[in-house]
Amino acid sequence: MISPWTRRLAATLFALALTPAIAQDYPSKLVHIIVPYPPGGGTDTVTRLIAPKLSDILKQPVIVENRPGASTNIASEFVAKSAPDGYTLLLQAPNLTTNEAMFSRLAWSLRDFAGVIQLVRYSNVLVAGPGAKVADFRDLLAQSKSNPKAFSYGTPGVGSLSHLSTELLKTRTGLAIEHIGYKGSAPISADLLGGHLPLATDNLNSQLNNIRGGKVKPIVVLSSRRDPAAPEVPSLSDFGITDFEGGGWYGIVAPARTPAPIVARLNAEIAKILQLPDVRGRILSLGLEIVGGTPEEFTLHIAAEARKWSEVIRVGNIKAD
Repeated sequence: MISPWTRRLAATLFALALTPAIAQDYPSKLVHIIVPYPPGGGTDTVTRLIAPKLSDILKQPVIVENRPGASTNIASEFVAKSAPDGYTLLLQAPNLTTNEAMFSRLAWSLRDFAGVIQLVRYSNVLVAGPGAKVADFRDLLAQSKSNPKAFSYGTPGVGSLSHLSTELLKTRTGLAIEHIGYKGSAPISADLLGGHLPLATDNLNSQLNNIRGGKVKPIVVLSSRRDPAAPEVPSLSDFGITDFEGGGWYGIVAPARTPAPIVARLNAEIAKILQLPDVRGRILSLGLEIVGGTPEEFTLHIAAEARKWSEVIRVGNIKAD
């Protein structure tokens, strides 16, 4: 009689034996990249820049499919439960690292994914509307401490990275400003420009036109380094605050247990695409910074971000709407 342990060992050895063959034949059919956001946003734009180039290289169709909803959980669950064969990929952003702490029940976890490549990073920026009398971050910090009810700030939503990064800044500096959650960047800009909201934290790329048009005043990038897309905007290190990163990223992940050779090939090909002049130029025009790197580096980055933001969510008792 064959023991259960022997059966498991045989199955594992058989799977390992098949892996080189599977990777060698990859891809033999179309590849789906799932985007958990609506069409037209930054994640969708970047994915649709990459997909046709990847299709040309792989000699197979690469289809972009938008599956928005439930704070990206619909798409994440779908990919987490997909076959780990390299044919279903997920373009994700920081929701991947915050949702487990934000939601009491999920049908997926970070363990269900393997990093393929980090595509880009972006900054969050704290800006002031035209009616806010704030000289710079140092002045805002002093005013808020002397009058904690003087300022409120808006973000694209409760639990958004703009929200979490500002709450982290508050714990690090003693900044005293009250959060107001909006439903996206457009209503934030409307209230800022209309004088109904003194401050906001938003993606730099969402506020770049307002900043360059002089409609809002950039107070500080929520990072210890200035952003190449707007080097004129001061960073936190300009005010003596180092080792702080409140920005986000886009990246591609695959279901866990996707064969390493397939992950490695996707990583190498997409890294090349990111450096193509037309792709690079378009990404930079969106206020995004190209990253690249190895699958292992991206996987470690995801884990570190999850630890950081989970603590911010716990300390702030932040819950999903």
